[in-house]
Amino acid sequence: MKVAERKLEDAIECALLAGGPDACPGEGWIHEERTPYGDAPGGYSRRSPTDYDRERCLDPQVALEFVYATQPKAWEAFAKQHGTDARERFLSRLSTEVAKRGTLDVLRNGIKSDGQTFKLAYFRPVSALNEETQRLYEANRFTVIRQLRYSTRTDHSLDMALFLNGLPIFTVELKEPLTGQTVEDAVRQYRQDRDHKEPLFAFQRCLAHFAVDADLVQFTTRLAGPQTRFVPFNRGRDGGAGNPPNAFGFATAYLWEDVWARDSVLDLVEHFVHAIDVVFSNVPKPRQRTVFFSP
Repeated sequence: MKVAERKLEDAIECALLAGGPDACPGEGWIHEERTPYGDAPGGYSRRSPTDYDRERCLDPQVALEFVYATQPKAWEAFAKQHGTDARERFLSRLSTEVAKRGTLDVLRNGIKSDGQTFKLAYFRPVSALNEETQRLYEANRFTVIRQLRYSTRTDHSLDMALFLNGLPIFTVELKEPLTGQTVEDAVRQYRQDRDHKEPLFAFQRCLAHFAVDADLVQFTTRLAGPQTRFVPFNRGRDGGAGNPPNAFGFATAYLWEDVWARDSVLDLVEHFVHAIDVVFSNVPKPRQRTVFFSP
């Protein structure tokens, strides 16, 4: 099936899964260029909504498999100390640290528990000549879940969520213009239908929330109900807003082909996403934590 003939959600998933164990059958995904980060898009794995732990806001199996594969000595010491409780103790600690510090900080700095330090991501090594650092970098696990049932109180779901080593990094609401809905409907859905008090939507739990259609992208780093502020995440067209046409398919394909490519995401996490305290004057809460993407 050609890209242009796929529905938007199918096309995004197939692009993310390309080259990985769950790659779509048939023609697969078509794109002649490579990303500016040197790595072709794809390489994600597909996970099921039932793999997601709604209370802890993570994919336990992937998080544990990443630690087993990259830090066996630390895990062996931890498991020796806690025995059959090691798995639950680690996952609870991980969830608690993310809730307290945010996913960005945990991915960058890892967590400590009972004398052991665990990394939750490995970033691009300075040189590819060191086989071990390159192996650890390539061990990062990127996964995607469609129709993620996120709520701890209901069976409400969102269209898609992307994970890095078991931790959610992006949520996505998609709209097909042919159905009469656009990116503005996705924005409205986030503001009106996605309760920001749900654990997954808590500030800093995910790096960003994307509203996407075939032509335009908007995103936010903080959901706050009707007060949520979305901003454009487009390339621009002819010196103005929007995106240029894409001969290979959707005008917004740069989002999943380039921005969500594995190397790109890791570069964003390491260098280009920032969490800072902003000081305001003459407001009830003069200091507010803000997350933003730098160019």
